[in-house]
Amino acid sequence: MPRTKALAAVNEEKDIKTIVDGINSGSLCGLRISNAFSERFGLRILGARLREGGSRKTHYDFDINVEGFGWKHVEHKGSKEVRPISAKERPWSAGVQFHNGSCDKYSIAKRYARIWYDTHISSGSLTSLFRCTSHIPSFDDWFKKDCKVQANPRTEYGKELKRKVRLERGLHSSLLECRTPVVKQFTFTEADKRELINEVLPIANSALLKKEYWLTVRGLLDGTFNVAWYPQFKIEKIDDVIIKKSLDILFTFECSDNFRFSAILRWGKGAGFSCLRVDLK
Repeated sequence: MPRTKALAAVNEEKDIKTIVDGINSGSLCGLRISNAFSERFGLRILGARLREGGSRKTHYDFDINVEGFGWKHVEHKGSKEVRPISAKERPWSAGVQFHNGSCDKYSIAKRYARIWYDTHISSGSLTSLFRCTSHIPSFDDWFKKDCKVQANPRTEYGKELKRKVRLERGLHSSLLECRTPVVKQFTFTEADKRELINEVLPIANSALLKKEYWLTVRGLLDGTFNVAWYPQFKIEKIDDVIIKKSLDILFTFECSDNFRFSAILRWGKGAGFSCLRVDLK
């Protein structure tokens, strides 16, 4: 199966099943992964199992039965590129985010949503441009049913807008160009910075602490690959956050022990339709 972005989720699921089956059967792939765990922690893996369900609320990928400690959650981060794994890098550097959260979890994302709504929706500009006939929802209704949902829009206006944009522009098109005036208006004060740090830290750690071990794989499991295991990770303190306005809003969090992680405020499911989110990585 091609290792393309469009098939990333399918390949990830396949890789995890290969790892679990390999650990249980003692295949060459499974032995390499199990031996790497023993070398890193001095403990044996007695077995493995897939996680239950596939919800985004489940912040890990599979379980391992660790000798003397029972079942533990594992987060897998893989990359098709075969290259060395540095002891200094964080386990998620081979993959994408370690947490993605709806915009309703972050005050700064709600403010971005308000700017978007005022600029493009309540102003009537999108209604006029795409000849929408549905009633424009209130901000609260739009935010609840369109902006924050991790799926397609649910207001009649949101459904009509997405349908008409894609009829006119193509199947996978969205409102990418509408980000520019919103980002231009977006400001970030010291108070916003403190508020964001206070909101991000418990959210990040809540996700991180659900991952009791991290597994990084670089390469293809049925060929050449490098593997590394990491223990559970916790962010002790965020000292500062740096904002960069690009096509989306980018954040860099400066933490204790010279550690950094980043975040991006962006749309999923098509820009401007639904699923405004903050990804931590």
